Amino acid sequence: MSPQAVVRAQARDILKHHYASAVIALITALLPAALIDSAAGVIVNGVIAASADADVLSVTEVAVILPLSIIAGVLATPLFNGYIRVFYRCALTGGMELGDLFYYFEKGRYSRTLVLNLLFVLRLLLPAALSFSPVLAYTIICAVMNNGFFGTVLYTDVYVILWILSSVILTLYALRYFTVFTLYAEDEASEYRELFRSSKRIMRSRTGSAAKLLFSYTPWMLLCLTVLPMLYVVPYLTQGLCIGAKWMTRAASEENQ
Repeated sequence: MSPQAVVRAQARDILKHHYASAVIALITALLPAALIDSAAGVIVNGVIAASADADVLSVTEVAVILPLSIIAGVLATPLFNGYIRVFYRCALTGGMELGDLFYYFEKGRYSRTLVLNLLFVLRLLLPAALSFSPVLAYTIICAVMNNGFFGTVLYTDVYVILWILSSVILTLYALRYFTVFTLYAEDEASEYRELFRSSKRIMRSRTGSAAKLLFSYTPWMLLCLTVLPMLYVVPYLTQGLCIGAKWMTRAASEENQ
């Protein structure tokens, strides 16, 4: 049995005992996005009711809804950290505490967590821009040429392929930070720079293992689109990745000793 299969088996065993809690944790973590979307819908409907002018609606979406949605989303990101903490501590102890979802909203932790999340995003901005530059270039070239190819089925197929390849490249790069949030779950007092350095040190010789573990869930994620419910696949994926992070962190610690 491959290491990836062992991790997935451990994740399934944990979820047998904590599936209900895992689903509640996922729904709670997704709740801010649902609320933001609902609020945006209310604003749009209000604008439509007040004015049928398409320009007014476009300005409202760009100048009001988009900025407010981004701000609200950023302010809610500590819930993501809490979600990771729930599954990571379950990987460490075997117990799932839903109270950890709101762990980083406590005084003294909230601002630190926001800064960490922003630093994480900033570190990926340039790699993301470089990774998706072929997609942007392809779209611009096809739009400028305007030869009937833009918007066709072939155009869409090539666009999807480029988008998938760009996503894979960015994911492989981001795996150097695979353990940042699990390390933070172990010790939120750690310096930001040390968290990123420690993660890169841990993943230096384990990026391939992390990639194999992540992509081993591809069939499950594809089935999630057609057969299996997301409420099973996402907790299964999260638990498996947290178990993988645990073993990689321990292996790196043993090597250092």
